[in-house]
Parts: sequence; C-alpha cells; structure tokens
Amino acid sequence: MEMLLTQTQIAQETYKIAYEITQDHLKSGNELPPVFICILNGGFMFFTDLVKQVDLDMEIDFIRAKSYDGKDNSGGVKITKGIETDLKGKRVYLVDDLIDTGETVKELLFYLEDYRPQEIKVVTAFHRKDNPHPVDFYACEVGDEWLVGYGLDDNRLKRNLTNLYAL
Repeated sequence: MEMLLTQTQIAQETYKIAYEITQDHLKSGNELPPVFICILNGGFMFFTDLVKQVDLDMEIDFIRAKSYDGKDNSGGVKITKGIETDLKGKRVYLVDDLIDTGETVKELLFYLEDYRPQEIKVVTAFHRKDNPHPVDFYACEVGDEWLVGYGLDDNRLKRNLTNLYAL
C-alpha cells in the first residue's frame, strides 16, 4: 500500500470545506436547519469529522446504499436503509467518501427528491481528477487508484485506517 494522504492533511481540508459549507448555508437565506445525510458505509469517517466542524445547528441522518460487491459494481444500486428525517423545504448536504461511477449518488438524489427538499448539495471527502460527476464540495483530490482507509474499503476491510492509501 502507498500512503496518499495523512489524517492530518485530510483534517485540514475537511476544516476548510466545513467553513465553506457553513457560509453556503448562511448565504442561502433558508432559516430551517440543514440536514446532513451520511452515505453508509464508506462516508462515516469523513461525515463524523465534517459535521463536528460545521458551525450550524443541523439535523443528522444516515442512508445506506450498496453498489459494490468487492470490486464489482455491476449489480446496480440498492438502498438498504432509508432516511427518517423530514426534508421538506430544507437544504440537504449528502455526504460520501468518494464518487466513482456516480450511479450511487444519482440514485440517491432521485430518491431524496421525493422528500421535497429545497436543495441538495453533494459533499465528498475525495474527488477523482477529471471525474465528470458534479460535486458541490470536496476535501481532497485523488487519482484513479483503488483507495482504502479513512472509510474506504477493500472487500469490507481496511475502512478503519486513519490515512488514505492506494492499493
């Protein structure tokens, strides 16, 4: 494994986007508290670090979407845990670890629109260079390597590593 980013580097960039997100919400004029939704399982580490740095009252929820079985993502996207929060008229920040094909986020955006939020912003820890899928906020840019650590896994292992590695 090759270390790409340390926990400290990730934390510095997470702090920066937490500030940007705080300002983004304040400028929106929406007086309802925003809702931060963590995409499980991969987003949990970044989500926890991010929401601690956002200087707003907020609601928190979790959604689980599965698109990978090992390294195979040909089975489509399955939502295995839905949300429990009322999103009507609220701004939503959908938080994940990484967007690869974009299919998971696309499916979740479609799913969440049924809850009639005012707006949904996509937030990721890592964004691949030249990835065409829109992301509103991301902490760090990465290449096309298979990534592990900081929530990302290799066949359900290595999520607990505090740094980001390439296999």
